[in-house]
Formats: sequence, C-alpha cells, structure tokens
Amino acid sequence: MGIAMKSGFQGGLVIDYPNSRKAKKYFLCLFSGGSSEGGAAKAKVEVPKGLDGEDPDRERENVQFEKRREKFKSRQKRKNMKDKDGREWILRKKELYRKRGKESVPNDSKYTGRQRKPVF
Repeated sequence: MGIAMKSGFQGGLVIDYPNSRKAKKYFLCLFSGGSSEGGAAKAKVEVPKGLDGEDPDRERENVQFEKRREKFKSRQKRKNMKDKDGREWILRKKELYRKRGKESVPNDSKYTGRQRKPVF
C-alpha cells in the first residue's frame, strides 16, 4: 500500500467485521487522479468505514455462503450416507465390534440388513 501512495494514489484499507474469523474481509480502496478543486492543495480522501457487525438495521448475522459450496457438501453427504446403507456395512461393523471384544453383538443371519415390514 505504501508503494501505491508514493505513486500518487490515495486511499486505504477497509476491514469488514474485524473481530470475526470467518466473515472478515479486507478491501484495498485506491483513488487515482485528483479533484480540480483547490489546485495545488491536495484534498484528503476519506476512506469508508468497514462494517463491525453492530449495525441494528442488519437482519442477518450469519455469513452467506455460495450455492456451489452447499451443493458440494450435500453431494458428499449423500455419498457418505450411501456407503453406510447396506448389508456389507452392517457386517463390517459387527466384525469390528467382535474384534474389539464386545460381547453383545447380534448373530449374522440371512435377514441381516433387510428392511422390516411396516406395522400399523
């Protein structure tokens, strides 16, 4: 930023939500050229103040995420749930419990992993 100031730019650094780890954003504001007012006297440009999260008019307190990130997470979650669904997964878990020495593991049968009929 110092090099930009030496080159003739004006401006500064604006930080939104400085006390937040997730929502903190840095914005570099640079203004080029000058105003024709005042001639040789340089007018000081005021950099806008960043948001600090204490605005009473603000409705949302959470950070809004992108749709593609949410889609990716839901796709991964679906994939993980698919891995846990089925007879093979149940048999692996039962074998793991037996290796650990757990005594109350149900016996394997031809009905292991099947859906139960709905009872009214």
